[in-house]
Order: sequence, then structure tokens, then C-alpha cells
Amino acid sequence: MKSGNVLVTVVIPVFNTAEYLNEAIGSILRQTLQKLEIVAIDDCSSDNSLQILRELAAADSRIKVIAMPQNQGQSVCRNKGLEIAKGEYIYFFDSDDILEEDCLQLCYEKCTELQTDLLLFDGKSFTENGISLEFNPKYDRTGFFTKSVSTGLETIETMYKNKAYSCSVCLIFIRKSYLDQTGLRFYPGVFYEDVLFSMLLYLQAKRVSSIRRTFFHRRIRSNSVMTSRLSHRNINDRILICNELLSNKKNFSDATSRHLLNLEVRNMMKFLVKNAIIGKHYKLLFSYLNQILALFLKTFS
Repeated sequence: MKSGNVLVTVVIPVFNTAEYLNEAIGSILRQTLQKLEIVAIDDCSSDNSLQILRELAAADSRIKVIAMPQNQGQSVCRNKGLEIAKGEYIYFFDSDDILEEDCLQLCYEKCTELQTDLLLFDGKSFTENGISLEFNPKYDRTGFFTKSVSTGLETIETMYKNKAYSCSVCLIFIRKSYLDQTGLRFYPGVFYEDVLFSMLLYLQAKRVSSIRRTFFHRRIRSNSVMTSRLSHRNINDRILICNELLSNKKNFSDATSRHLLNLEVRNMMKFLVKNAIIGKHYKLLFSYLNQILALFLKTFS
């Protein structure tokens, strides 16, 4: 497909999800909006993910496959996909999830009509056998929006007020020129990159709209980041992301944005402590107690 005909680029990082790829990418190929491209970035999978991607690309010219020379994580893969994206709009998708077939068409039509930076929609999660429901998040929030177009700050305030905020980028349809204008990219080499990216994405957006539909279906599986056991890596990455959130306070002069950045840090630390206690990781938690307390104190400065 010629680059001038690409309306939406779907960026999909891939790592060891061979058993889900046909279903996940199939849900994108079946979109009613046909003028799209899929940029699939294999992050040195040890299964046959790359082979499947190349077979899919051979059958459909809308798929571009990038094979990373070494494993660098989801953030770097997403940034790589964004570098070569030709679409007017960007959608970040995960390689084990499912998207309703009319999603991109309806999002594109509404975004172009209202000239928005972002468009939000709802999702729901489904689990594999043996996965605890405590890892089954809900993604319903569009019912709380009363205006057809709001600022990003108004949008995130509404979600926080109704305890409906999710940092998942898979629930956001994004105008590419907005990303280029802000220069926003994913923090490389860490878990929980969505937390930082999404907060800054919302806080800088001037026009945000939504569609009250459950387009996105997230698969909760045992070997994913969401369900992985607490570890030094998990905690260190959470602390790093929290420090980045706090360092961004200087870029916002309004009290509300600064408050929301503080609030997100507190929520991340509360979630960490809660999970550590539930999992009885007392020794691990105690080794980070000073850093956690220091972060909490910074949110009140």
C-alpha cells in the first residue's frame, strides 16, 4: 500500500506470543477500515513468532515486519514502529489481544470529524484458566464523559474522579501529528512504560473525544508482565517511572496537572505495597521501604 493511502498505523510489539498471533493480527486485518498498515516488531522471540509474522506479511502487503537484532523491550519496539509509521493516526496494540472489527473505522471517522488529538474507547479483559480474578482489570470509563470534546486534563480528571482511569495505550486512538508535535515517546527498557506515556499524553492534549463502545479485549495470561510475580526488576522499574512522573511536574504550571502526577505516583506505590503484602513478599518490600517513603513525601512538595 502506498504511504499516502495509509490512514491508520497499528504498532504491535511481539515477544513469544506465537500461539496468539493469528487471532490477534487477524482481528486487525479484518477491520472494516482497509487503508491501514500493521508494523509488527519482533523482539527476538525464542518461539516461532517471527516465522508466523513473515508468513502473515507474505499473505498481506499491509503488514511490515521488523526483527530486532537484540531484545530491547516493548518500549523500544513501540518507538521503532512509530519511527516508520505512515498513518495519519496511530494505534498501539498488543500481540495477544483482540480488537472489534469496526473499531478503527469508527475511531478514524470521529477523530477526523472532531479534529481531536486522542479518542478513547472501552475494553474488557478475559482470562486463561488458572489466572486469579485479582488480575482482571476493568476498562469502562466512557460513560462518565458528558462533553463531545474535552481537554486531556478534563478527561483524566473525570476518570480519576470516577475511579475509572487506565493507563493502557491500547484504549487510545492517537493522531500522529500530535505525537510528533509533543515529541512524546515511550521510556526505553522498563516495565510499566504506559504509566508515564499515558499521563503525559493526556495532560498535553487539547482535544479529546470518546466512543462508548467496548472495542478492546485484553487477554490476561500467566506469563505476562501484568501477572508476573513481584521482583527487584518490577519494583525498580516502578520507582524509576515514579521518579520520571515527579520530574515532569516542572513542565506543568497548573496545580491540577501537578496534583495528578503526584496522585499517580501515590497510586503506583500503594498498588506495589498492596501486592507485596498479598503475595507475602515482606522481606523484598522492606528492602525498598525507604525509597517508597521518599517517593510518597515528594508527592506532597
